[in-house]
Amino acid sequence: MAWLAVSGVVLVIAAGAVALLRWRRRDQEFVGVTPGVVPAPGQPRRVRRVRGGQEWKGPVAVAFAPPAGIGPAVAGTVVDGKVDGRDLAAMLVDLSLRGFFTLEPLSGDGTKGRAKDGSAKSDWLFVRNQNPPREPVSPAERRMLDAVFSHGDQVPLSTLKDNLGLSLREAQIDLYREMIDRGWYRKHPRSRSAWTTLFGILMLIVTAVLAGGAYSVYARDDDPYLFALPVATLVASVLLFTLGRGRSARTAEGTAARIQTLGFERYLATAEADQIRYEEAAGLFTRYLPFAIVFGLADRWAKVVGDALRQGRLERGLDNLEYASDLTSMGMDAISLIGDVGQGIGALIDLGGDIDVGLLDISDAFESFTSSASDLFDSADGCSDGCDGCDGCDLGCIDF
Repeated sequence: MAWLAVSGVVLVIAAGAVALLRWRRRDQEFVGVTPGVVPAPGQPRRVRRVRGGQEWKGPVAVAFAPPAGIGPAVAGTVVDGKVDGRDLAAMLVDLSLRGFFTLEPLSGDGTKGRAKDGSAKSDWLFVRNQNPPREPVSPAERRMLDAVFSHGDQVPLSTLKDNLGLSLREAQIDLYREMIDRGWYRKHPRSRSAWTTLFGILMLIVTAVLAGGAYSVYARDDDPYLFALPVATLVASVLLFTLGRGRSARTAEGTAARIQTLGFERYLATAEADQIRYEEAAGLFTRYLPFAIVFGLADRWAKVVGDALRQGRLERGLDNLEYASDLTSMGMDAISLIGDVGQGIGALIDLGGDIDVGLLDISDAFESFTSSASDLFDSADGCSDGCDGCDGCDLGCIDF
């Protein structure tokens, strides 16, 4: 019976260790303030672990803009704690709309336009802007720009797979590093918690030794309780392998940023045309489209903005020329950066055409690019989560 008691102690310790690990991997949150708000300087900064799961699952207030100073790739990363191909593709869409390069659809034979069978295009041509905007870019954005144009000023997307793997990994690491630099995580968001794995392996070795010893003694004493301890250590190792590992926890600041980002996602998912001012609609479309792509809301966002522009045009009684002038002054000419899809503002409204139809074409084109680029990025050599086997990763990829 003593073996049963010892085995019970082992299981209790293992269960307690797993429970403690899972509690420590819960995100932190601020107490005493509205969810998503960071206490102002001088205010108490009381912090606790979130309730009911590993991350915040409570109600989220609508935010009419993304958290200050973050791009779509950062927004996608703080929501799920992972940099994937779609986040990186949305970053490129954002850089294109900001004027660093243009995107031109290519057909299957490398020429501009649709494929010969009329199907949607799957390849894209990056064309560097020789007079890019003078605005700061993040380390991840700079690395992506340098990687895309490392072999010239006009580069097909399909040619990037073979030489972009390391750059993609480095861009991922830059984004993870940004999570830490902003104070949203204390260590790499995809930390592997390697010490729990090592301890689990050690427990398996102990199990094998105990099982061998128990079998030897059982052959003499015929005591079945001898096997209780190796069974207990085996269960303990399984618990550590399956439940003991997990992601890094967000700080309270990281939870606030995630809630703000989810609030902005909610805005894109629920916005109505009458909530958008006519004078701001075009600028909001191009500025928020990369975020809508990250959240899977591009078509809805295009329709809402198109409705807002059409309503504003009808209320003002504008003819085509006046309408085109308004759109140009609002920055809508940025949509012409998509090559043969955005053929200029005039083409979108010519012969009474609806602007929302043109914007849907634009969002569909960018969504098509995002799909092609994210598939390529996810399959590129070395592009996983910026952690496994990465050279020079100093952000706690392995958490001892």
